[in-house]
Amino acid sequence: MTQRTITIVGVGALTLIVLVSALLSVLAGGNAPGITHIDPGNIGLVLNIYKGDLESRPMAAGTHFQSPFERVIEVPTMQRTISLTDSDLDSSGNVEQNAVEVNTASNMLRVDVSCQYHIDPDKAADLWRSYHDQFEDLQNFEYVSLEPAVKEAVNYAMGDMDTTTALTTVGKQEAEEESLQSLNEEWSPRGIIFSNFMIRSVEPDDQSKALLSSTLTETQAIDNAKLALQQQKIDNATEIQMAEADAKINQLENSTLTDLFVEDEMLSKVHQAYLPSDKISGIFDSK
Repeated sequence: MTQRTITIVGVGALTLIVLVSALLSVLAGGNAPGITHIDPGNIGLVLNIYKGDLESRPMAAGTHFQSPFERVIEVPTMQRTISLTDSDLDSSGNVEQNAVEVNTASNMLRVDVSCQYHIDPDKAADLWRSYHDQFEDLQNFEYVSLEPAVKEAVNYAMGDMDTTTALTTVGKQEAEEESLQSLNEEWSPRGIIFSNFMIRSVEPDDQSKALLSSTLTETQAIDNAKLALQQQKIDNATEIQMAEADAKINQLENSTLTDLFVEDEMLSKVHQAYLPSDKISGIFDSK
């Protein structure tokens, strides 16, 4: 009876110790012991709350046992999209004016941008050590760290462009390539890999729109004047060719008429004489 009582007391004490340890772990920032699940495409960073650092090996996707002295930070490693436009909706369903503002030498442009990125699983732990709580909330991490980086890259790529170039397809493609390269040079070593950088549209400010409209109108007028001048040159050349052709025809006609005129003049000087036949024979006989 005494041995059984000691056994029950020992089991009860052990259970109490486990419960107290679990409670202390939760109060210290850990989780209650049990089963934890990591979704496909994610990894789980295991934080040892007593060591204050991450375990060397993260949890892969699947089901795992979590001790009371651990806190699991689930990190998505699949592609995510950052969209900075004037047409996206916020959480309330309202249009959010979030396009990138680019200050050029002459005016301001609003650029709609979207790009994708993913987290390198091998560097996820280093990202957590650098950003801690901010990294655990990826939406906040994007807002505080990644979106400003995208805006800076676009400004760097398009800041020296003139407005006309920035509005062309070639200008947009050049800015996309330069922005993507700039982002990866900065963030790839940290574990953020950017891809599929797209500039959807470029809109100048109202003053620039008015200036562009005036410039296009004047340019069109100049082009029309050049076209008219070119047409006039063609018309003049055609008239010259027609005049030359008429002159040649007239020259040929005059040449023909001149020969006929000379013959006519010569014939007009011939006088007809009527002689008797015997006189005519006498003339020939005298010779």
